[in-house]
Amino acid sequence: MKTMMRIMVYVRPSAKWVVTAISIMVLATLIDLVAPWILREIFDKGIDKENMTVVFWLTLSLIGVQAIKSGAMFVQGYSQELVGQNVVFQLRKELYAHLQRLSFSYYDRAQTGQLMSRMTGDIDSVKNFVGFGAMNLFTGLLTFVGTVIFMMTMQWKVTLISLVTIPLILFVLWRFNHKVGPAWTNIREQMGRLTTTLQENISGIRVVKSFATEKVEERKFAERNEQNFETNMERAKLEARAFPQMGFYGGLTFVLMIWIGAIFVVRDEMTLGTFMAFQWYTWGIIWPLNMLGWQINIMQQAMKAAPRVFEVLDTKVDIASPTNGVNTDGMSGNVVFDNVSFYFDDQDQEKDKPILDRISFSVAKGEVIGVLGSTGSGKSSLIGLLSRFYDAASGRVLIDGIDVKDYDLDGLRKSIGIVPQETFLFSASIRDNIAYGSPDATQEQIENAARKSQIHDFIIGLPDGYNTRIGERGVGLSGGQRQRVALSRAILMDPPILVLDEATASVDTATESAIHEALLEVMEGRTTFIIAQRLSSIQHADRIIVLENGRIAEEGTHKELNDRGGFFSQLFNRQKQIAMQK
Repeated sequence: MKTMMRIMVYVRPSAKWVVTAISIMVLATLIDLVAPWILREIFDKGIDKENMTVVFWLTLSLIGVQAIKSGAMFVQGYSQELVGQNVVFQLRKELYAHLQRLSFSYYDRAQTGQLMSRMTGDIDSVKNFVGFGAMNLFTGLLTFVGTVIFMMTMQWKVTLISLVTIPLILFVLWRFNHKVGPAWTNIREQMGRLTTTLQENISGIRVVKSFATEKVEERKFAERNEQNFETNMERAKLEARAFPQMGFYGGLTFVLMIWIGAIFVVRDEMTLGTFMAFQWYTWGIIWPLNMLGWQINIMQQAMKAAPRVFEVLDTKVDIASPTNGVNTDGMSGNVVFDNVSFYFDDQDQEKDKPILDRISFSVAKGEVIGVLGSTGSGKSSLIGLLSRFYDAASGRVLIDGIDVKDYDLDGLRKSIGIVPQETFLFSASIRDNIAYGSPDATQEQIENAARKSQIHDFIIGLPDGYNTRIGERGVGLSGGQRQRVALSRAILMDPPILVLDEATASVDTATESAIHEALLEVMEGRTTFIIAQRLSSIQHADRIIVLENGRIAEEGTHKELNDRGGFFSQLFNRQKQIAMQK
């Protein structure tokens, strides 16, 4: 009931269309109830009395009411679809907006395929119930009750005898409803897993082909597909059992009415016209109950799909912009990490080792900081806290003396230009990708940013230049080219803080050197963090921080660290030997 009431909240804005559809349904039901009565009059007052004038006018009226019904049904169908589509529109809008607000920690756990399944199939199931199932359920109930009332007023004895099979149909419906709900729960979950497998395969198709694991992926998908098939067949088996039983009992009702009605006609306890009307009315008893099975099916789909959608909508936004957040205009870029510790959400803070453990350091405006460390040392987490992709478990991250939690969130992130290690480009033009964070930038500004990242000459050499469209995730560009487009995107934002997370890892040594030279101008007066594995990437750093197991192991200038003989010195000597061997 809670799920149903929540769905109705999304129906409320379309209340006038719901009223329109229901009003037409009531009108159509009344026409369906009056039509058999007119048929009775045709037989009893027209044919039986050989009065063709009555037959003519009543037949004409029968045609008229059916024509009115047909016209009204057009408006009803449109109204129902509009209600359903409005619910879909609002649900998808809210779900998508909420997904934009959820933090990185949510996406660390979420499966893309499951989210896609909820955004599409699950919401469509809700729409089918709201726009079709619920209203037709009301129509069926109204038709059933109205039919019984009309029949009772004509011949109550035949009506009561004809209804003896109805409890059997209701029992089948009750049992079907009890079993089909769990079946649809399994189907929705299996569909989400199937979508996840498909999404991962398509996104990682280059890895699949590189390792020649197409057959392995085919087997994996086939397994998921078979599970989905078997789950659907279990549901189909329930329908195959229930619906024929309901059809049998419905047919039995029809036959029983004919037999009992014929006896009453022979005894002169029922007119022939009433008997003929009962043939028509009987369908008003049978079809609502048969359709009830399908409505239950649609309802159960929605009742199992809606909670999956609401589960995402109910996920708490754990990182949100504060009310009256501090404006970032004029931000200088003085950064302080004050005794900061950090855990991922799935970690136990009492038992597990922190990703960052009591980190403290300060960075002055315009200073270039190199951050080194082995894989898993916490380098990326450090930057994630700075941009508030995550919140620290303890301690504070300050920019210009203000806790990052107190800044307006959008302003904070626009003030930190990040070139991530895993470059993502959208399926759009190169111009749009570079200007993604600065949509109002001029062509001159876009080209200037591209020159600084050493990608301008390549772009103008393309057939459509900056208007060249690139494929999904930057397909069509090399890794180095994608990285330089991403670098252009960050440079164009002109942020007071710049973060280069392995920003030149995918380019050759010559290009890296050219980019570093160009970046000298970009980094001037701008606080810059350079996360790197290659020491050549941090040759212009004013200071270097070395992370090890989530803690600062070393800190100092290039010369100071090399003289100490620690991690930095070992890495420097190792890379120097490799360079000499080449």
